[in-house]
This record gives sequence, structure tokens and C-alpha cells, in this order.
Amino acid sequence: MNKSTLLLHLGLAKTGTATLQRALFLKHPQVHYLGKIVGVKNNTKEDCLDDTTYKILEPILWDLNNPMNTEATLSLFQDELLPTVSENRVLVGSWEDLAYKTVKDHIEMLNRSKAIFGDCRIMITLRNPLDLLPSLYLQNLREDFVWQNNDWMGYQSYADIEIWYKKRMRRTTTPLLSYSYCIQRSIELLGRENVGLFLFEELQENPKAYYKSVCEFMGIDSEIGISLAQDKHVNPRLSEEQLAYMRTIQSSLLRRSKNALRTNKSRRRSLRDKKNGPPAKATLTDHLIQEVSETSRDGHRWLAETLGLPLEKYGYPV
Repeated sequence: MNKSTLLLHLGLAKTGTATLQRALFLKHPQVHYLGKIVGVKNNTKEDCLDDTTYKILEPILWDLNNPMNTEATLSLFQDELLPTVSENRVLVGSWEDLAYKTVKDHIEMLNRSKAIFGDCRIMITLRNPLDLLPSLYLQNLREDFVWQNNDWMGYQSYADIEIWYKKRMRRTTTPLLSYSYCIQRSIELLGRENVGLFLFEELQENPKAYYKSVCEFMGIDSEIGISLAQDKHVNPRLSEEQLAYMRTIQSSLLRRSKNALRTNKSRRRSLRDKKNGPPAKATLTDHLIQEVSETSRDGHRWLAETLGLPLEKYGYPV
């Protein structure tokens, strides 16, 4: 593979993405990692490797509503970034939010990537949405409790999964369940051999085999990759005690008001003090199970029938 070829890992969220980013991509000696880099001292936008990397990637991955200056972006890539990439390293970028684009924006992102990097490959780990969405809901609860700047919860300290789903689905520019159709377009644009598809359920069943498959698709040493990633779990789950704490604050106007005046650091510390105990659990209501199943079924059926993915085995709506 040409060293200028970009490999984009798109997520999805709650599929072990942070573990891949911090344990494998960032530390494997055969990877030149462009970001997302979390957990290390880094103030670059979108948690990119550095400001130069962000300037190159911003018009390719994020600023899709404005025309890209192809000549300037290509010059910056060839003159500033490419000379720093060793011949034996794979150019990798990973941002889970890239999995939540409209099909139109996804196609535009891939075309821009090809225009700059010559070739583009993508990899994505799928997870049964009936399991993924409750997990994502709990992650968003934690994030929005701390930051209190999200448009689905605002200054509330807790909201149930029905409210979260309803408000999250209003974001038509970042759809939750469009990934199957984006994968179809990716295969059409890049070729099946350049689209790596993996299942979170297989990671749960056999982590060693999962990481071996990921490394083989990437074209990097799998033994090193397995040693770096296996038995690592970067993002701890919200605990039942933390969830109960959020509900307690939400139950009182006075508590909510006081909590809103606290700093992000203070809110994060209060959650950390209650991290022990069993992990929190959330489930989709019967109504949401039906809606999510109806929304995702056709795409899953295409993936299963066309690509031979064992989605039915793991309970995906097909």
C-alpha cells in the first residue's frame, strides 16, 4: 500500500473505538496516527496529531459545506505531512463521529480523501443497534451531565432514553442509523477490498481473533497489535450509583440549579467519586425497539445477504 493512502476508521461509537485509538493506533510502530488522540496532552482541534494535520483534514472530513481548495490542501499534505511519514508506516485517522454522516456527506468525504491522498480505505466496527443505542445513551448522559452544553439535555441532569432518542434523531445532518447505506456507497467508490467491516460481538467473543483481523486489514503486524490492544478497555461504563446520583439531582429544582453553577471539573469529580458498584443498565422501550428495527432492517439485510456478515446470529434486525 502506498504510504500516502489514508485509512479512515469511522467508529461506530461504543464499539471499542477508544481502545483502538489509544492502545493500537497511537502505539503501534507501523502506524502513523493522525488522531483522534484523547487522554494525552493535546489541544489541537478535533484531537488531531497537530495543527498541520488538522489544517489538512478539516476541509476533507468536517467542513463539507464549503468547497475544498484542492491545490492548497494537496500542497500542504505533500510538503508538510508526507515527508514525516516513514515508508513502513500506515497513515491512519480515527474519529467515531465520521460514522454519523448523511450518505451525501459521506460520499463527499470519500471523494475529497481520494483527491488528496490518492487512495482511501475505511474500516468500521458494527454493533447491534438494539444494544449499541442504550450504551450510547449512557455515554451521552455522562458527557452532558459534565459539560451541560448539549442540545438534547441542556442544563438538565438526567433525561430518559425516549427523550434522548427523540432529540438525537432530530439531528438530520448526523443520522444515527445511516451506516449501512454509507457502507454501500463506500464499496461502490472504493472497492470491497478497501472497506473493512468488523463486528463488536466478535470482539466480545474472541478479542484475539478480532484484533488479528483488524491488523491484517490494516497491513500491520498482528502479533504486536494483539499485545497492545488485548485486555485493554479504555472507557469505563457509567455505574448504577452514578445514574442514581443524576436522578437525585434532577428531582429537585434547587439541586439542578446548584449543579448548573458548578464547574465541569467539579461535576466530573462528583461522578468519579460514585464510580464503584455494578455498571448502569439501560434498555430500549418496546416502542423504540420497533422503530429502530424498522429503520435499520433493510440496511442490515443488504449487509448480511451481499457481504455475508452473520448479523442474524447476533440478533441484528434483519
